[in-house]
Amino acid sequence: MRVGVIVAMALLLVYVFLLSGLHSPGKDENTSVGVNSITGDTLYCTVITDKKLGPGTPALKFTYDLIRQFSQHQHCKVSVSVEKSSLRNWEDLADRLTDIIIFNSDNDTIPSAFKDYLVTSVPMEGSYVCAMRYDDRAIIDNVNFWITHIKPTPGYKKLYAKLHKTEKTGEIWNRPPSKDGISPYDALIKKYSETIGWDWRLLSALIYKESGFNSGIVSSMGAVGLMQVLQNIADAMGVENIYDPEQNIKAGCKILGKTHKKYLSQGMDEENALLFTLASYNAGEGRIQQCQKVAKAEGLNPNVWENVASVIPLMADGYDKNGVKVPPFRGGAQTMNYPARVMGQYEVYKNAVEE
Repeated sequence: MRVGVIVAMALLLVYVFLLSGLHSPGKDENTSVGVNSITGDTLYCTVITDKKLGPGTPALKFTYDLIRQFSQHQHCKVSVSVEKSSLRNWEDLADRLTDIIIFNSDNDTIPSAFKDYLVTSVPMEGSYVCAMRYDDRAIIDNVNFWITHIKPTPGYKKLYAKLHKTEKTGEIWNRPPSKDGISPYDALIKKYSETIGWDWRLLSALIYKESGFNSGIVSSMGAVGLMQVLQNIADAMGVENIYDPEQNIKAGCKILGKTHKKYLSQGMDEENALLFTLASYNAGEGRIQQCQKVAKAEGLNPNVWENVASVIPLMADGYDKNGVKVPPFRGGAQTMNYPARVMGQYEVYKNAVEE
């Protein structure tokens, strides 16, 4: 009898300990105490788009932020793809090629053929839910636990408020630089500028000219985010999620670093290599290579940016002279001025913000 009482008290203490651990001061509110661990796992998640949740939208950025926080707090990796609704999405989930589908349950539904195998989570936000395989208990438990415990937290409320601010304003960062910094992304910019040996203020100047620090912007050509990165180029660089600000900056820096090294290898001095790198980021390496050919055809040194910039107007309607033929360059004026505009912004930041 006494042993039974002791055992019962011990179980009660364990239970109380687990409950108190969820909300104890200083403890991570999102740690999945008592939930089957997915630590170290890689989960594959598909986000199904709709009118509100699509490429470049604030809602998609909000979703990516939630997924990133989930992966950090549950100590796993989540690989995300964004796709239109199709039967193939559900087949992949049933066939274990995907682990989670995020979709709007008001607009979409689990096909009847899969309803016995799949289950949905508690709502993430509004009618958006996660679909998972019925037998993946660890994933189901972690997703439901995390959604339930993240939503009441100040961090979630702040993120949600930011979503609605973004929807109204486009999240363009218009504040002038100060001694306290340049943008909300200073820490990330400093981190990745070091990988290419750039002053972080120079990288900030480029990002400002590319996007105005608007992480959700998508150009008419499909370039995404802070550094206006194209998906196919990001894929080539091994960067999966260009909608995530950190990965977007990472991809952009990989492009800059590769391009800068290429121009240095051509025998350019540091100043010209930098200017050519900036011009290439704006127009593409192929187009700048055409400009260099025209400069050479005009008897100018093709490794001096001032020379190359001077021949760009000759290419407006195409160029066919001295054995060199290139197609029209309609956006040449922007490329001509782009390096100077970035360097001018860099000077503003150097005068306002300490290195």
